[in-house]
Amino acid sequence: MPISTTSSRTPSLKSVAIGAAVALLSGIAISSIAAAVPAAYDRQFLSKAADAGSTEIAASKVAQSKSSNEEVKKFADAMVSGHTRVAEELKQLASSKQIEVSDQPAAKHKAQIDKLGRLEGPQFDKEYAASIGVAAHQEAVKLFTDASRKASDPDIKAFAAKTLPALQHHLEMANALHGALAK
Repeated sequence: MPISTTSSRTPSLKSVAIGAAVALLSGIAISSIAAAVPAAYDRQFLSKAADAGSTEIAASKVAQSKSSNEEVKKFADAMVSGHTRVAEELKQLASSKQIEVSDQPAAKHKAQIDKLGRLEGPQFDKEYAASIGVAAHQEAVKLFTDASRKASDPDIKAFAAKTLPALQHHLEMANALHGALAK
């Protein structure tokens, strides 16, 4: 049997080139996938923002039907309208990032809304203004301020920054309403 001078174990130049191309393309694909998946902080922000918005909407709908104070009703109308627009934009953004967000308040906030719904008259109005108006917007302003600085995904960061002024305005409105009801 003749001895071959070329080993079948030595890769040809063509095989090396194909292997390098596959490795390069695999690396690019993995990098693209990794870049498309937002970081844990960004996902958490979207989830918390969706919860905050759905809580505002649900509690404000209760106020629309339950309050007899025209200023409270006007504030509630503005909250339902504004937060519904933001919720739609947030849902589209999350969907584009392959992230599911709920359009319902979390259990903690459902309990808060249920408790609020058991109140009547001026007591209801004051609690709605304090907890949903002021406290919830203070939390939302902090959440969106932090995300406008810390989010790694540029679309999420831009959404937070763009939404922040409206939330700050809602907080100003809530403080004014709360102050008027305290008199």
